Amino acid sequence: MLDLAIVGGGPGGLMSAWYLKKKLGDLCRVTIYEASDRLGGKIVTRKFDSSPAMYEAGVAEIYDYSMIGPDPLRELIQHFGLQTIPMDAEQVMLDGELLDDVPGMRKKYGAKTAAAIEAFRKKCAKMISPLEYYEGVGAHDNENPWAWITAEELLDREVSDPTAKRFFKAMARSDIATEAHNTNGLNALKNFVMDVDGYIGLYSIQNGNEQLIECLRSEVAADIELNHRVLKVGKTGEGRYRLDMMNGKGPETRDFDLVVMCLPHSWLATMRWDGEDLRSSMVKHIAYFDRPAHYLRVSLLFDTPFWGDQIPGAWFMSEAFGGCCVYNEGARHDVGKHGVLNWLIAGSDALAFANLSDEELIDAAIKSLPASFGDAQSHLVEGKIHRWLSSVNSIPGGMPVRDVMTNHRPEPKGHPGIVVVGDYLFDSTLNGLLDSSDAATDIIVTEMMKLRRAQGVNGIVASDKIDNAYFKNYRNVGPYSEVWSQFTDPDYLTKLIKIVWGRAKGYKLLVAGSASGELVGALRAKGIDAWGVENNKAIHAKTPKALQKFNKLGSITDLPFKDEQFDFVFETSLCHVADKQVTTAIEELNRVIKTGLIFGSVTSDMAPAVIDRYDLLRGVKKLGTWWEWSELFFGNGFDLSMHRRDCTEQVWEATLAAGKGPGHWYADADSLRYSFFDKVEADDED
Repeated sequence: MLDLAIVGGGPGGLMSAWYLKKKLGDLCRVTIYEASDRLGGKIVTRKFDSSPAMYEAGVAEIYDYSMIGPDPLRELIQHFGLQTIPMDAEQVMLDGELLDDVPGMRKKYGAKTAAAIEAFRKKCAKMISPLEYYEGVGAHDNENPWAWITAEELLDREVSDPTAKRFFKAMARSDIATEAHNTNGLNALKNFVMDVDGYIGLYSIQNGNEQLIECLRSEVAADIELNHRVLKVGKTGEGRYRLDMMNGKGPETRDFDLVVMCLPHSWLATMRWDGEDLRSSMVKHIAYFDRPAHYLRVSLLFDTPFWGDQIPGAWFMSEAFGGCCVYNEGARHDVGKHGVLNWLIAGSDALAFANLSDEELIDAAIKSLPASFGDAQSHLVEGKIHRWLSSVNSIPGGMPVRDVMTNHRPEPKGHPGIVVVGDYLFDSTLNGLLDSSDAATDIIVTEMMKLRRAQGVNGIVASDKIDNAYFKNYRNVGPYSEVWSQFTDPDYLTKLIKIVWGRAKGYKLLVAGSASGELVGALRAKGIDAWGVENNKAIHAKTPKALQKFNKLGSITDLPFKDEQFDFVFETSLCHVADKQVTTAIEELNRVIKTGLIFGSVTSDMAPAVIDRYDLLRGVKKLGTWWEWSELFFGNGFDLSMHRRDCTEQVWEATLAAGKGPGHWYADADSLRYSFFDKVEADDED
């Protein structure tokens, strides 16, 4: 059994441990090292000293994407049986007065200001659709023109009305957590559309967001070591990874096969990295995302909710402190007879005001309330301050946005078993952190599969050659000519094409990795104009005479076909191409098709039991996850078919009906989502 260390016991570390249990089961031992005396990181739910009234001291709320597509975080929370409370509000405080979004702005500042707000929101909606917002493909972000200007420049260019500009800055500041000149227009755009219907919802977990931490801890299969601060990460002479740490009593050293670094960006910079290659790579990684943004929490308990019905929603936005959010905690938590207001102060104001004493901060927060609330000071019972400096990123994902593999594995050549996890790699939300944990553990699964194969499964090191023996006992089932349809069922394949692209007949299909042409022949018998290409001479030579015209000998890195000769490609051979030639192969597949591609190669995130049963890693030269492969397709003229027509449920139903679900090939519907790609033109990739 292999040993894996997770450095950091925040939500990223626990999410990573949870994913590892889900993906690998008991194939590895996991140990979590946390420097402090508690788990949970930025997820902190607290109660006041003088009352059991509850408030969020860390993560404010959770984004809800379920109205657009699958929402892994929401599904995780539902998996734990936690109840959620929707959160919404449309108030903003400008010039000391609470206003109801656009109607309130129109009433106070006039029709011109209101029209400017509506026009800019309409422009934002045109710049990014709800589906594009949901998918968040990095390659598409780099093509957005607003990615290359600051948010300040964007507002100056697009919003001429000065009051409307103040409105947008106040509404977005607490989410962006920095000044408009420190982030780009695209990051601001993604925050502006949050106020447009159809993009996102917000919610909180009933009885506190920290319940998520408790639930994760209860399910992870890991040893948890608190008060263990990792000081240095390096590599041993045997190729394992060494952690040097202080455990509260003294120094401690442990060696591991794989390491997941789940630390905030600011903490990565305090680590020592042993060896020049690792040190240099980590310095570059840290520098690429070195755009710190800040938060400050001021949570105040009052003897009564003295504001009455003036805060109908869960919060209101305020231009105080350069733009902040003031939460009415009673809208989501039990605060008894009391009232609780919770300021989320952001950016340079958070950084500067953090130097003040708690008493000074409490006084400043009270003075920022609208005059219509009356004498807030007389109702104050208690205040709590929580400082979250350098806790988020002002341009999450970096700029330009890089591929997932580059971001999560800083030194792949010499240290492929060290991966990093962080919300700064995606969008500075818990949702983004879960995505990062998913991506990082996918990489770990790949490395785990490589290590297991190198060491041998059950002590037996299997052959890695694609030779006659391979086809005589194809995937440990039997002779290829007799068992091929168990893996490439022509009825299932044609059904998928009909579901995803709406084509039942009259199309031309290329099978890339066609062996001796059995699938080509079966498809042609069904009336499909099917062709094949195979690079293994021995198996290709067994092609029946009637099919030799249609089953070509050749490589997918140099296909013997004309441009756009086929409507579709079904490929199972990309994983057998050398890493350096994969991009060339994808470009070639793109060249010869008009419409779409079905990705059928072996991936590392397939169930380990399935991989072992069928010896699926035999002859695999490019081992990656569905996520990694999708990014390769994104960068070479393809886009997810599900971006345009989400038919995942129908595809999954067909997959289950064909007997290719859990335990056989596909573990879940999400893997199928990353198996269908449309060919797109350069100007159509958005």
